[in-house]
Amino acid sequence: MASAHRQDGEHESHDHAVELRETSRRSLAIALALISGFTVAEVIGGLMSGSLALLADAGHMLTDAAAIGLALMALWIAGRPASIGRTFGYHRTEVLAAMFNALSLWAIAGWITYEAINRLSDASEISIESGLMTIVGGIGLAVNIGAAYVLRRGAKRSLNVEGAFKHVLADLMGSVAVVISALIVMTTGWVIIDPILSLLIAGLIVFSSRRLVWKTVNVLLEGTPEHIDLYRLCSDLEDVEGVTLVHDVHVWTISSNYDSLTAHVLIDSSHEGGADESLDSLRRIVREKYGIHHVTLQLDKSLSECDEDHHLGQMIAKARSGG
Repeated sequence: MASAHRQDGEHESHDHAVELRETSRRSLAIALALISGFTVAEVIGGLMSGSLALLADAGHMLTDAAAIGLALMALWIAGRPASIGRTFGYHRTEVLAAMFNALSLWAIAGWITYEAINRLSDASEISIESGLMTIVGGIGLAVNIGAAYVLRRGAKRSLNVEGAFKHVLADLMGSVAVVISALIVMTTGWVIIDPILSLLIAGLIVFSSRRLVWKTVNVLLEGTPEHIDLYRLCSDLEDVEGVTLVHDVHVWTISSNYDSLTAHVLIDSSHEGGADESLDSLRRIVREKYGIHHVTLQLDKSLSECDEDHHLGQMIAKARSGG
């Protein structure tokens, strides 16, 4: 019975992962078409208008296309089957792509900052064609809104898509700054607003992407997923009849929506119920309450059977809380 439930859970997890990957692929492909179709026009518009904000936005749009292309490639690689050398398959490729996209945002912010400071140091040389800048910036804003709308749902479920989504959001902020800058130059002639808003864009890019960097680092370090309360999970497992102690617990994320758990479970030797019944109850809690589908549990009859780390810190924390 426990084996059947394990297979059903693995199949459901696999089917969900395939469905999520296909949905993400469609969203990314649409966003790539929108971004790529406008990038060349914005580069030309930035060169003709002389606007740093527009050139910064154009350069960022170019990296958006590259970021989305990388995300699509990561999805393709992640879909490859597991092998003897890659027992978890290539799911982590999506996390690596998200990390690369997040760090590339910081590199873009650094370039924008450098160029803006150079322009501020010699403001008399700034010359901007505000009319062309307004038109191109407005079209870019519409394109970015469309791309962000397409990616918004997938970004909540996939780090890979979130990385591309952050690129598009940062570019959307850039487009807003371009339009504001153009209107100010057009109505007041104050051209210095262009590099000032460019610095603001750089700051917003770093601020908005910092959480993505942390999330990808946590996954790569195999940290406990943020949505999992490990103490509560262990407490719920120890409430199962016949279970004395849960120890050597590890919960980590393989890729987006793909969490894994391993643990040793000490079974009371006097418990009259069968081990399969206890195992089935434990798996059901982990899968249904915590959404973890890749579960490996080892049943022990005494602590002497296990020479692994018993996570004494967890036991102390539970004792202090009265758990």
